[in-house]
Amino acid sequence: MKRTSYIVAAICMALLAIVVAAARWIPQHFEKKIEATDDRTFFCRKVHGRLEPAGKLYKNQPFYAIQYNKNWYVTEIGGKPYYIYQQRVKELNRSFTLSPLASPKAIQTVRPKENIWVYQAPRFGQPIGVLYKNTPVQVTAIHGDWYQIMFAGTTAYIHKKQVAGLATAVPIIVYHHILKEKENRKYHNPTVVSYEEFSKQMKLLHDDGYHTITLHDLEDFVKGKKDLPAKSIMIHFDDGLKTNYVYAYPVLKKYGLHAAAFLITSRNSRPLKPFNPDDYQFLNWKEIAKMGDVFEFASHTHALHNRGKDGIGNLVKVPATTVKADLLKSRQLLHGTTYFTYPFGQYKPETIGILKQTGFTLAFTTKIGTVKPGDDPYQLKRHGITPDMTLDEFKKVIQVVE
Repeated sequence: MKRTSYIVAAICMALLAIVVAAARWIPQHFEKKIEATDDRTFFCRKVHGRLEPAGKLYKNQPFYAIQYNKNWYVTEIGGKPYYIYQQRVKELNRSFTLSPLASPKAIQTVRPKENIWVYQAPRFGQPIGVLYKNTPVQVTAIHGDWYQIMFAGTTAYIHKKQVAGLATAVPIIVYHHILKEKENRKYHNPTVVSYEEFSKQMKLLHDDGYHTITLHDLEDFVKGKKDLPAKSIMIHFDDGLKTNYVYAYPVLKKYGLHAAAFLITSRNSRPLKPFNPDDYQFLNWKEIAKMGDVFEFASHTHALHNRGKDGIGNLVKVPATTVKADLLKSRQLLHGTTYFTYPFGQYKPETIGILKQTGFTLAFTTKIGTVKPGDDPYQLKRHGITPDMTLDEFKKVIQVVE
């Protein structure tokens, strides 16, 4: 299986070189009817300027394609171009009066949960090809339990249970401090969520099939470089408190969930002490190292998470040179992270400029809302989870997909 993957990847890379070389000239295209010559007729799609395997056509099944030069064909799946080596197909006819590639308008986009078979009719039978896991494909009609798609220029069908939709927006939920109900004798404020409620919320995410994404996933989604599955979500922890390790970490690990913690890095070198629910404790670097299989870590400044009696945070009050030095220090301690959250949600245009100058690529606010492709990457919205939030209210925040 690994050897086959390597061969397919090598074919796609060689094909990319041909595509790049030919990209400067594209003659007026014409349609050709082709037939796969064997069951290893792979087709590839472009992802970040590279070609990756997306599926394959089965032998003797006629398909439509567009010929761009003598070495390769382009076909369409769900309105997107896919590339096939000419060596893997043969032409059946040379001209057509109709346009078989003009597909009906898409009603939704889905992705295979695993590699799935594609059928010529809305029933299980002899497959005509394969779509690989996570390859986006547009649905043009629904026939009971089957989705109708355009597959290499011909109408085809995939089963509903084998695919999932794609996300149009991603909710980000934010926590700070977590304590067991019996332990919380001191901190009655909106940033302290009970361990019991947190556990219920994470169980809901797990049981309902939510997919927790990474910061890099979100960056690619915002910039239109990546599709994400429906039910994608991000979990954030601001400040880097010890209860992230004591309580959040084991629950997240139990349910196979991923999270991001935004650290005030000047506070992570404090001596490691036993957990005390009555003390506002921060993570130690040793604890941070142990959490790396579940958490990724990003910046909440190095030492600028403070504000005076006027309520204005130091990030927006101190000189720009001080802010730059602080952010660079934080990035250094966090292995070059490019992700940031604004302390107290406070920032100004100059702050965004400094973030760009110091290498940050995403920044998160306290504004309420979901994240969509095309959003300003330095003003991303989130949802703060509060101690009085019911499970039904939590479902509304995360946009439960029934």
